Amino acid sequence: MPSPDPLFSIYWYDPTGQQIREKYLQPFDQCKEAFDRLTQGPAAQMGLVKSIKLTDHFDCLVIELTRERDSWVRTL
Repeated sequence: MPSPDPLFSIYWYDPTGQQIREKYLQPFDQCKEAFDRLTQGPAAQMGLVKSIKLTDHFDCLVIELTRERDSWVRTL
């Protein structure tokens, strides 16, 4: 029996530190679309997205990016 595809969640933080859950336990391809939008889309360009976290289905952190000046820095 093949194992199911792993599921991921994406959270992002606004300038006030408020956490927003963008995707919850979704396949990677759906999370990738949201990840690309959060790092390159209008909200990111206007400075509304300060940090992004991708977690796996065990809620373990996979990657964390933080906005510093005009670029994204991998903080984990």
